[in-house]
Amino acid sequence: MKNKLLILTVVSLLVLPNLSFAESATSTNVREGNGVKTEEKRETIRDEIEAKKESLKNSIEERKQNAVDKIEERVNKFVQNMIKRYNAATNRLEILGNRIDSRIARIKVAGIDVQEAEKLLVEARAKIATAKANVAKINLESSASSSLIASTTKEIVKKNFETTKTQMEKAKEDIKEAHAALIEVVKSLKPGDNKLKNSSAATVASSTATTTEAED
Repeated sequence: MKNKLLILTVVSLLVLPNLSFAESATSTNVREGNGVKTEEKRETIRDEIEAKKESLKNSIEERKQNAVDKIEERVNKFVQNMIKRYNAATNRLEILGNRIDSRIARIKVAGIDVQEAEKLLVEARAKIATAKANVAKINLESSASSSLIASTTKEIVKKNFETTKTQMEKAKEDIKEAHAALIEVVKSLKPGDNKLKNSSAATVASSTATTTEAED
């Protein structure tokens, strides 16, 4: 009996340290496993936060760009409307110049000196051509600016418009000068018109007198 107790005691002493070591190892593994999982969770949370920040940043940038695009669209629409008005004005000036040219030709046929009017008309037509060229330049510059608008800023849009605005003002002044030049041509033709009218009136009077004499 004593031998059995002795054997059991010895076995217990041998087994208990192993059980204790196993428990300790298991506890350590659990802690390490929990630590890895915790770190993975932290990394996942950090990634999610970064993703949300990036998404928010992209959303803000997109809203800003949309606002800039709308401004650019309004500016382009305004510029194109002004270009149409300027083109219509220069076309009217060209038509008026052609009418004045025909008027000069009629007066010239009557033997009246129209050299001054012809000279002024050449100058006026040169100014009309300059105005048309400057209007076309506005269109080219505006189109070039629009093609570079992708991902631009409000400051760039404003700078481009200031340049276009300066060109528009120059074209407007050129149109005014061309119109004023045509008015000068018309003024120079008034003496010739009066002579032509007087000549026509004299011709009619002479014809009437001749007819009257023939009837008598």
